[in-house]
Amino acid sequence: MRARHCTAAAVTAALAIGGLASAPASASPRAAVAPVVQTFPEASKRTYILGCGWNESRGGERAYYEHCATNTNVWIQVKRWPRSDYHRCVGPGRTNLDLDATGAWYDSTYRGGLCSHPGDTGP
Repeated sequence: MRARHCTAAAVTAALAIGGLASAPASASPRAAVAPVVQTFPEASKRTYILGCGWNESRGGERAYYEHCATNTNVWIQVKRWPRSDYHRCVGPGRTNLDLDATGAWYDSTYRGGLCSHPGDTGP
């Protein structure tokens, strides 16, 4: 998650720097700041895209899996410690995982990757 956060910050910084660098030399200081404000909606969209998949627990929040497609339910493999791993069907959006989850990812090899009923589990 730290890498995702750092990447989002780097994208935001790059957009901000690009916005400032593209201002003409004759522009006032206020004019140079305006493009930066316009780039934040783009940066927040990119941050959401980077949040797809496994998201580790932090700040008292449980670990979760973010399924970003809007028209499918998929099987993910959930790693747990010390208990055994398992598969879980997830629908679009956020699915909170077990307290002992240490990782999760889409598993296209398990029953073809697609599932019908979010919440179903398997070995």
